[in-house]
Parts: sequence; C-alpha cells; structure tokens
Amino acid sequence: MKRILLILCLAASAAISGPGVTKAEIQPRQRPWLEAMENRMSEEEKDMLKAIHAPTVVATPLEDARRSVCILPDGEIRCYGTVGRTEKDKLGKAAYLSSIDGGLTWKLHYSHGQMRAATYIPEKGIYVTTTTDSEGTWFLISRIGPEDPDPTRVKVSPFRYSDCFLPTKSDFSDRIFFTGQRRNERNESVPTFIYTDDYGKTFHIVELPHPPKPEIVFPHQGIRWSNDCGTEPVACELSDKKMMMLIRNATDAFYQAFSEDGGTTWSEPEPSVFQGCITTPFQLPLSDGRILTFWNNTRPLPELDHEKQMPPVAETVKNGTWEDVFTNRDAAHTAISADGGLTWTGVRELYLNGIRNNADFRYVGGVLYSLDKSVHQFQAFELPFNKVLVALGQNTVSRRLLIFDLDWLKENSRKEDFMDGLGGLSTFVYVKSISGSAEAYAGNGHCAWNRTNGALLVPDPEGGYSDVLQVSKHPDERLFNDLQGLTWNFPASHTGQVEIGFFLAEDVMRICLTDCWFNPCDPYVDLQAQFSVDLSSSQLPVKSWHTLRLDYDPEWVVVSCDGRQVTRAHTKKDSPLGLSYLHIQCRSDAPASKGFYIRSLEKR
Repeated sequence: MKRILLILCLAASAAISGPGVTKAEIQPRQRPWLEAMENRMSEEEKDMLKAIHAPTVVATPLEDARRSVCILPDGEIRCYGTVGRTEKDKLGKAAYLSSIDGGLTWKLHYSHGQMRAATYIPEKGIYVTTTTDSEGTWFLISRIGPEDPDPTRVKVSPFRYSDCFLPTKSDFSDRIFFTGQRRNERNESVPTFIYTDDYGKTFHIVELPHPPKPEIVFPHQGIRWSNDCGTEPVACELSDKKMMMLIRNATDAFYQAFSEDGGTTWSEPEPSVFQGCITTPFQLPLSDGRILTFWNNTRPLPELDHEKQMPPVAETVKNGTWEDVFTNRDAAHTAISADGGLTWTGVRELYLNGIRNNADFRYVGGVLYSLDKSVHQFQAFELPFNKVLVALGQNTVSRRLLIFDLDWLKENSRKEDFMDGLGGLSTFVYVKSISGSAEAYAGNGHCAWNRTNGALLVPDPEGGYSDVLQVSKHPDERLFNDLQGLTWNFPASHTGQVEIGFFLAEDVMRICLTDCWFNPCDPYVDLQAQFSVDLSSSQLPVKSWHTLRLDYDPEWVVVSCDGRQVTRAHTKKDSPLGLSYLHIQCRSDAPASKGFYIRSLEKR
C-alpha cells in the first residue's frame, strides 16, 4: 500500500514504520484542573461526586459527542453546542452548558465567541482548537478562552482535514497534536496525525495508509460502507514518545498503529483487539498513567444482498460509498490498561441507547440536531475522586453526559433479576424500513430501521408475584425476521460461571457466549460466537423453573442443569479481551412457539 507523508512548513522525511504492541512504562501525568475543580466544590458536592459508582447520566449535551467538551483552568467544565433550532431557524443559537461542581449540575449559557470548546495550554497560558472551511484546516489560538470573539488563525493546510478531535498537549514535551482525515484522489478517507512543536507556528502532517476494505464473505451478501474505511482516528500517548492510534474502518476490528517518536513516524496499521465496525473510538490517559479506551464493542447484522434488497437502496449503498443501515450503535463500552496498552481489563458495557427498543426509532428526536441516533462517538475527561466524565452519542434522544467511578471497572460479577425492567438488556427486533443515507432518502431515518419490542416482561407462568422475561416466536410479516432474543453484558473474563434461571415452555433455546454485543435478532450469532448450543426438551426439563449453569475457560464450556451436566464443548475461537456477553434466542422450527422464560441471569 502506498505510503504518503506530507510535511508542511518544515522540510523533512519520515517512514511509516515502527513496533506493534509492546509494554510501555507507566508514567503519571499532570492534570492541574483536578485540584482546581476540587477546590471550588462544597463539601456536600464532594460527597455527592464521591457517591457515584456505576455510570450515572448527569446531562444531555448540546451537540453530538466528539469535541464539544472542555475544562477551563479554574475547573469549570463546558459543553458547547446549539439550542433553539426550528424549521425556520435551523442554525439556532450557539450555547454551552457549564458545570462548576465537578459535572454534577449544569447551567445553560448563550455563547458569543469563536473558539467553542478549546484545549488550555498552561505552559503558554493559551487556548487552542481547530476548524475547517473551504480554504483548508486552521489552528485557532487565544489568550482569552473559548468565548474569544477574534482568536488568532494559523493556516495548517490547504486540505480540509475533517472530524478532528480537540488538540492535545503532550504530557512529555512541547508537542501539540490532533487527528483527522481527508479525502484522497480515490475518494478514500486517509487517517492523519498533525502536530506542532512550536505552539502553532509550523505544522507537520503525517498521513497513514488506508486500512483495507472488507471482502464479501458469508454470512454477508453485500458490501459494507467502505470508502470511509480510514476515518476518525484517535491518538493517545501511552508513555514518553510511545503513542497508539485507533482507526475506524469497515472490518470487524478497529485498526491500530504505534509510534515510538511521539507521532513523527507510525507503524503500518493492523487489526487491534478492539472489535467494532464503522464507529468512532476514543482514548484517555489518566493522571496515574493508566489508559482508558471507549468504543462500541458491537457487531452489525450481516449485509443484505443490496441488489435484491426491499425496499430498494441507492447505487451509493450498493457500491459501498454509503451504508444502508447502522445496526451496531446501541451499546457503548470501555476498558482500562495498566501496562501501556499491552493488556486491557474491565471490559464493560458503559451505556445502552435509551431508545434502542423504540418503535418510532427512525423519527424520534427529529432531524434538527442530528440525523443519527446512537451512542457512538466519545469524549472523556478525568474528574476528582477517581471519577471520569464521558460525553457520548448522537441526537438529543440518545447522546448523554455521564460520570462513573474507575473502581466500577474492577467488578467481576453481575446479576439481573428484572427489578429495574429491561434497562440492562437489549431485546428489540427490527421492523422492515426504508434503508440508506440522507442522500438516498431525503427525510429522517438516516441509516436506520424502526424497531419494536421482541422479548417482553410477563407474569410468572407458575403464578409468582414477579415479572419474568418471555422469549418466544410470533411470525409477523412486518418484521425483518421473527427471531426474539436477549443480549446481556457481564464483566469480561477468560474464566467464569454464568447461571440462568429458566422455564422451558416449548423448544428451542439457543445460548451463545461471545466477546462482543450482537443484535438480539441476529440469525448468525452461533457462527460467530466463541460458544453456542441449542437446548431442547430432549435435554432439559420443561414447564417448571430450573437453573442452567455455564462454566467456561479459554478452552471449554460445560453446561449443566440443576447440577447435572448436559453437554460440554470446545470454544470455537479465542477471545483476547475475555467473554463478556450472553446471547439467548428462541430458535424453534415451528411457525410459532411459546419459547421460554427467564427470571434471573448471574455472572460469577
């Protein structure tokens, strides 16, 4: 693959070369806003922030997550965007949310400056950010701050590098860097690392090779959106000089590249351990040297035959220029590394899209603030008392600001008894809907299908006083398919035990253990899972409550019912980050089936 390197303002040359994943020295970082933020909080506010453990929603951002949040040197947090959009005034008013209590509460303000969210550089007492227009890419510098009405503009490049993250000041040098991409002559998105070593006087631009496009292999029958196969890279310092880049693409794994010289040169991009397709990751170095990764550890439904797809799709979908539907943007995840990216632990579901089961999914939230409705795209900052603030998602109905405690990632067990309803599961099925991007369909529903409830909470079939989940089969020609199922996340591990309290009403219960989120109605999970088994009335007792247990390790899964072994099987493939999902479907061959009931799920 051709390698391209552009150096603007300084004449130099560099090869795209370097190492793979190697252990990096853990080095603490300075985060001066932590002390400033804590100093301005009352004792009650400190206690309230300390009390947060699991991910807790604190606000709705004013625009899609990526680069709208910033922290000022006095500890104020701002989240920029717009308010007041209408059909007559689609631009609305520039505004920002402000928090002066560590993210607990937020106040709305109108914005009158040109910077919007910006990175503060304490060494020079300046704020910096980037912007693009028809003349190229610009670096903005201000001593006033985000509300500066006239910041200094420095030309970075005549090329328009889009989807840039906020600039980051190196923890180990004077280097300031940011990432983005541009379209090349083949209309491909080229992942790009841009840096300055003199605080914005001159810039160096390093363009990495474009990741390979995926091939059409079973169970896929058509091509994915492939022209944007190198978009939205994010770069993170693992230690002094050593950096890691994650690159969005159309395969089932994010691509990664490494640098040993602070980003001047990069290794050839290669698949990483982070699964995900056509979504945007983010990485956050913590003050103690650990690294957080945020991403969508999700697998979309296999591509349809776009030539035969009904309703029909545009030519741009058939040739891979655009996508027909996003079916992998409803679950957000995070993991942490304490050895510079060599290994990752705490792999957990951070947040589920609040409208994932919504029957009006295509239209809820409208189009004024975003065509997409998802929990993909991230930005994160460290807070005092071991907390992290995360902005994620698209459209006002889905995007959120949330806070969680890093110790939440240390948990190794989880239990679900439905006392909080279906808030912790994915259970939806898809309704046949128009497919395609806004180019193909000039209305709402950008790359989206409507959904409706599949598995439902119903009364206990034995007359108990608690609701249980029924997973059944009910043919309906309005649906994409009639496969009902559930997808449930638990803390990732290579060895563990999962228990299921079940009541088998009719055949057949298909159980899979996987290392990523699959759609509840995906018909091919068993082919892609680390373990799958079909259990019927010939193997399990029927019409009464029993306990099914799955004991797993890297090689074997043993299935037992009420302490009696039912079957055992080898795992079908490795899980580098450990198993973290239970996926159960009703797979009866009958036209309709009562299926089975679930009253509890537990991972130990």
